[in-house]
Order: sequence, then structure tokens, then C-alpha cells
Amino acid sequence: MDQPYSVWADLLNKFHTASELVQVLWLIAVPVMLLGVTWLVMRGLRDIALAMRRPRPEVKSLLFYGVVQDASGQWHVLRHGSEPKPLEWTNPPRELVGRE
Repeated sequence: MDQPYSVWADLLNKFHTASELVQVLWLIAVPVMLLGVTWLVMRGLRDIALAMRRPRPEVKSLLFYGVVQDASGQWHVLRHGSEPKPLEWTNPPRELVGRE
């Protein structure tokens, strides 16, 4: 009766029948890849742990300026502590055009 197919036996057979250069490359490449993946995972876990441990700073800032469009389509610059000033835009950027 035949033995069932084994992936490991097939890989080991291919490894033993390969040239010595290919065997050396496999013996170097696999451990280096495992070390690299382990390093990446550990670095990611370290960064996550540091981010969770570090307190988040409170936002204590004010809006310095902003560009808004009113209902009539006129553009205004809002500055902190002053009245809105109209802009003379004839061709505003598409990202700032209000959608109706």
C-alpha cells in the first residue's frame, strides 16, 4: 500500500536534490525572513503599547482663520477676534464650492 502524500516529505526531497548553492540560500533566507517578521511584529506591538500608555494631550487651540461660503455664494475669511471679510474670488477651488 502506498504512503499518503506529505508536503513536508516533498519539500525535504526537493531540498536534498537541489544544488548546494540553493541549499545554502534556503538555510540563510528562511531564518533571516523569520527574524525580520519577528522584528516587525515586535516593533508594531511596542508602538501600540507606547501609544496606549502615553496620555493624549488636550486641545487648547483656537481657530486662527477659516474660509466659508454664505447662502448667497459670497466667500468670507473668518479670523479669530475680527469680523468676517469678503473675498473677491471669481474662480474658487472646487473643494471649497458648496453643494446644493
